[in-house]
Amino acid sequence: MSGRCNTSCIVLFVISVLWISPAFAQNAHVTTALPEKLQKFDQQNDAASDETIESLMQSRIDEEWKSFGPLARPELVKTSADYARLSTSAHDVLYEASFHLQPRYYNHQTTGLDTSRNVERGQSVMYYVGSARTPLALPVVSSLTTALSGDEASYIVNLGILPLPYPGHPDSLRYYVVIERAIESNHTDAPQIRFEQFGKTFTAKIDEPVPLRLAGGMLAKGVTIVQLENGQVLDFYDDFARFIEEHIIINSERLHFSLGKQTISDISSRLSIPYSVARTCKVNVTLLSVVDTTNGLTIVDTLRQPADYLAELDMRKYADGPYKYRYTAHDVTTGTIVFDTIAEFHKTTPVIIARTNLLAPNDTLKVGGKKENWQALLAQMHNDLYKEQVANERLNATVDLTKRENVDLKNIVDANKQRTIADIHGRVGIGMGTSAGDNIFFGIESNKPSLAFDVSFGLQYASAPYLSGYPTPTIISQISSAPRSLGLQLTWLPAKFFNGWLEPLVSAAFYGAWTKDPVPVGGVGTASLLSAQVGLACEPLGELHGLGFSLAYGAAFGLGQQGKTSVTDVSFKTYVRF
Repeated sequence: MSGRCNTSCIVLFVISVLWISPAFAQNAHVTTALPEKLQKFDQQNDAASDETIESLMQSRIDEEWKSFGPLARPELVKTSADYARLSTSAHDVLYEASFHLQPRYYNHQTTGLDTSRNVERGQSVMYYVGSARTPLALPVVSSLTTALSGDEASYIVNLGILPLPYPGHPDSLRYYVVIERAIESNHTDAPQIRFEQFGKTFTAKIDEPVPLRLAGGMLAKGVTIVQLENGQVLDFYDDFARFIEEHIIINSERLHFSLGKQTISDISSRLSIPYSVARTCKVNVTLLSVVDTTNGLTIVDTLRQPADYLAELDMRKYADGPYKYRYTAHDVTTGTIVFDTIAEFHKTTPVIIARTNLLAPNDTLKVGGKKENWQALLAQMHNDLYKEQVANERLNATVDLTKRENVDLKNIVDANKQRTIADIHGRVGIGMGTSAGDNIFFGIESNKPSLAFDVSFGLQYASAPYLSGYPTPTIISQISSAPRSLGLQLTWLPAKFFNGWLEPLVSAAFYGAWTKDPVPVGGVGTASLLSAQVGLACEPLGELHGLGFSLAYGAAFGLGQQGKTSVTDVSFKTYVRF
């Protein structure tokens, strides 16, 4: 026995769907061209070809008995299993089914109570046997041109699951799983023909699904399923097995004593009480009155194996009112109580309104001298109502799907706007500044990262840094004679707060300034400036397609102006995007 391990996967081989031409479908028959021994997955469980799952389970129980003897404690769990068949190319689901698992019980004691051979005082060993029947007529994936029709033959997977204890690891258990593959023709009286039988022991965590990937492998040559009367033989691997995958998922949880919530039918007044038995014991379910709790009505009094059960009782002859029901489990050998609980419920007779006017085939409604079948009209009305309900459900489903798709598309577009530099916008605005003058500017900006590049043209009639000797305009009408300014401005917004209401900025610019009129000797008619500023911006209408303002403060440096210091540079801008 190995230590704790993760959920294990059994690698088993797949035999599946067979295909046959419709011209020979009615004449197809099952052949028994099987190897002398069935192929085995676990060499320690060398099952002969005539062994059944039941015999393999009992042999494995005997093997465990030899290892642990009377100290062995059976593992009692509820188990379910599902089957899925997928295509190997696109992994499309070709068929799904659930195994119809039935619990089986095995006890070492022969006759009477032989304590030397009992497993935990007469407790039976619990295992499951079931099958999943699937059609052979699935979509064509082999080299055959047409598929075998659905009523020709069946592909059957038989499954046996034996939970084994894992001493020292209470959260894990061991599985012994046997899988058989068989085919059954629907045109002959021949029984199932088994092709392969696999057995494997592995360890898994309790209460967690155990996925089994049944990996395919090439069968021994000569193993066939269907032979047509024209002599054509369908080979498992070449014609189908290598095109599919098979999966089995096993779910198990330990059984516990429990008393479920009762239900009582409003129409028949039939009481149903669900309860679970965690181990082999004598079970007693009793209906009690709240007035007399000592004398009850026994509903169940028998020996039960570990499983889920349902106790039922017709309550029509009992009065309305409060009741209690009690569930008691006794040990098989000692008779001691191992579980005891009481629950309550209230019985109320429902108000039933009987129909007084029944529609009969002869009931008609006479309209304008013509007899109309009232029952047929009512049936047609119900049919039309059902059609409208179905159409309405489909329309609602379509609307919901369209809404979800629109939301997904909007999220994609918003994500692109927030994460790509391709979200470029144009902008235009006016500004005032020491270096730029009263100007108009045009530019472009991106949202992420928040950069803007502007080209400005302005008039410096109030002040012109580093220019001198020109006639200074004294009135507004002389603004056309003011010095000009042409600038290239780059602005960066490193962060945005309060949805764009507060945005710090960093700006750098290059300006060229010149005068229109000639200047006298000693004056300066042209100048180049570099400006660096910091400030704040505001976008009250949001980041996209809105209005913006900015106010910045910094310094301007003249290029080639010897002996002259920098000047203060203040600017204000307002702009709109398009």
